[in-house]
Amino acid sequence: MNALDGRFAALQITGKRDYQEDSFGLLDGRDLGLDSGEHAVLLVADGMGGHVGGAIASDLLCKTFVEAYPQASGPIVERLRKCLDEANAAIAAAVAENFALASMGSTLVAAVVSSAGLHWISVGDSPLWLFREGQLKRLNADHSELAGLVAEGLMTEEEAAQDPRRNLLNSAVMGKDIELIDDELSQPGDDELSQPVAMEKGDRVVLASDGLLTLSKQEIEDSLKKTQDAPLEDSAADLIQAVEAAEQRYQDNVTVLLYAPCS
Repeated sequence: MNALDGRFAALQITGKRDYQEDSFGLLDGRDLGLDSGEHAVLLVADGMGGHVGGAIASDLLCKTFVEAYPQASGPIVERLRKCLDEANAAIAAAVAENFALASMGSTLVAAVVSSAGLHWISVGDSPLWLFREGQLKRLNADHSELAGLVAEGLMTEEEAAQDPRRNLLNSAVMGKDIELIDDELSQPGDDELSQPVAMEKGDRVVLASDGLLTLSKQEIEDSLKKTQDAPLEDSAADLIQAVEAAEQRYQDNVTVLLYAPCS
């Protein structure tokens, strides 16, 4: 468990696996040398490519991203792109040194909360949600192969969660050209997504690996409602307990990261 000033909480479990391929990272204003003003960086990465490769990829991605962010300059959305490029290059370098890691890669969801609002960048299917006034809204795109079928009404979210193809991705960070990247620059025609999301009192920002999607959107929303007045650590724990109670036979690793912006 990690908590800073009561505004961050993160919790992980391995699920039914005996290894952990998820990684996460946190930076706040103190890490960035800021004396005042809100500026938090949050990220979750879900590795793939086998037991060792997946863990290496997600860990390397998070470490490189966190190290690169304070050195990057320009608007936040451009800084996020630069950090993603550096993380992708780091994975390429690791693969070049060890061909046994050639199939490794990772998803990424990274969010920055500042006085200007919420920015993000994501690759893959790790979700980013905004919980506001009892309602849960996903902000980033889902780059899984089944997401399109759900969007077209050809499959329900519950069916997709149980489908054996649920882990197939259309995009991932693998040290190569990235097929799909989601951020406000990738959707210039959508006014709502082409600018940071303004934060309001009581908001909760939720990042997770796709292991949390064992729960339906309604179940996640209900859990957050139940614990909205409790410490963030309790909210994270309740979500994890709900996943464990579902007793899914092949439960994936789960990482949950919560952030409460300054009011």
